[in-house]
Amino acid sequence: MPVNNRTDINDIARLLSRAFFHDPLFVHFFPDPKQRERLSFYTFRALVAHACHHGSINTTAQSLDGAAVWLPSGSLHRSLLDMLRFGALPALMRQGLRAVKRQFDAGEAMQSLHDQLIHEPHHYLALLGVDPTRQGRGLATGLLQPTLDQLDRDGLPCYLDTQSPDNVSLYQRFGFRVIHEGVLPGTAVPHWAMLREAR
Repeated sequence: MPVNNRTDINDIARLLSRAFFHDPLFVHFFPDPKQRERLSFYTFRALVAHACHHGSINTTAQSLDGAAVWLPSGSLHRSLLDMLRFGALPALMRQGLRAVKRQFDAGEAMQSLHDQLIHEPHHYLALLGVDPTRQGRGLATGLLQPTLDQLDRDGLPCYLDTQSPDNVSLYQRFGFRVIHEGVLPGTAVPHWAMLREAR
């Protein structure tokens, strides 16, 4: 499904808000389960809008059951203009300063580690989410494989962050390996950095 308008961006952001509802990182960002899906929408909308302009998004073909958001390594560092352009102000106004600070701190920690672990050009799997009612049906393969195949043809590695132990084994099936395991600074959130070399 092409992603090229505000409706598509909002729909994908809603999907990701459902998919990441129990993710340890988003539980940390938005501890109140009654508010989490609504508040995380603004984070995902900004990330998806950024990827529409600077990266790529794969979605399931028939209906919007899943999405994979990719960024080339040259587009990882978002400028202040990008943050404003893609929704940082609405997020700040709706999520509150403390929630925004938790996200900023986690993002800085992950980006710092990312910069230490890989220096060559690569692609970053920023997000992979499947609707909770459709998980366990093999949709991740269709979302990931086209980009992984293209990266193999281009000779490029790819990198990801995850905070879910269940995701580690999922990504290992696609050829990723753990290159760092720890806890995000100042939190109890586990963190794995994973790398897949081109084949």
